[in-house]
Amino acid sequence: MHLRHYEARGFEVPVETWGSAADTLVFLPGLGCHPRYYRPGLERLSDRFRILVPDLSFPTHSRLPAGPAAYLALVEDLARDLAPDAVWSGHSFGALLALLRPGPAIACAPSIPAEIPLWRTVSRAAWLQFREYAGLEGRRGPGYAGRIMLDYVSTAVGRPRSLFPAVRSLKRPPAELPIRTGRAVVYLCARDEMYRASEYERYFGIHGREGVTIEELEDGHDWPILRPARFAERMTYAWERVKE
Repeated sequence: MHLRHYEARGFEVPVETWGSAADTLVFLPGLGCHPRYYRPGLERLSDRFRILVPDLSFPTHSRLPAGPAAYLALVEDLARDLAPDAVWSGHSFGALLALLRPGPAIACAPSIPAEIPLWRTVSRAAWLQFREYAGLEGRRGPGYAGRIMLDYVSTAVGRPRSLFPAVRSLKRPPAELPIRTGRAVVYLCARDEMYRASEYERYFGIHGREGVTIEELEDGHDWPILRPARFAERMTYAWERVKE
């Protein structure tokens, strides 16, 4: 893995580069998540791809963009220079960003716009954390749950403007954030702790396109972090689908 810093839209963004293959992926972590949480899977995937991972995490930055449009513009600027022909992929909030651009995309448990109150989002996140703490999402769950909770709580207390505007930006009607990709593989979890099946059905029902393939999984929301071998396998399969 190589790390370099780039300037884009007033932000200094560390970008991790994994692998050296001709086929390139841009991978976007979940909201505020540091790339380190994905490294076991990225290392496996780097045997097959060159992967660029922008670090837009809470631990790295004192301020961050306020919502999907600003995040998307920032990553587009980086990708235009570093990997203009890459397939975009991501997890959670990063998966949503991948779906919001015209190019091919791989979306793992995407965040979506949904008119649900903030307290409900917090309660769902707490349930997800409980499952991970209890080891119900695999052996990596307890350690990850403790670290990511610290990241979020410290940001909520010390730098709330880096967290809450982006979270609130998703509390909107699904029609306001249309999918723009015409070719994608979307991995949805049958028991996603952060979104109900009806919320996913509404969003993809409004915006679904002929070239968007939905694959349903039995894993929980954070499987790209907690199941690195599955992450590498599924990303490879999805890349082959979107490049057909």
